[in-house]
Amino acid sequence: MFWNSERRAPLIKLSNYWPSIRDRASLSDVRLHDLRHTFASHAAMSNETLSMIGRLLGHRSLSATCRYAHLGDEHVSNAAQQIGRTIKQLLM
Repeated sequence: MFWNSERRAPLIKLSNYWPSIRDRASLSDVRLHDLRHTFASHAAMSNETLSMIGRLLGHRSLSATCRYAHLGDEHVSNAAQQIGRTIKQLLM
């Protein structure tokens, strides 16, 4: 979602402007849909909740948000290591 600070509301029909924006940014092969996935994934890797990510993306269901928010391998590995350390401390 792109925000119009003057109207204090989301921009409507960004797709009308996207080809020009994409060309000026030299992002010839990037779709708006790609940006939504990237936004959701970075939000998830920044520990934002799925509920908040869904709300930011305008999703009505959590299952839709789950399809957008992907965690990078490094974040998954770090989480597994942290959980392992926590379990190890509990067992000591």
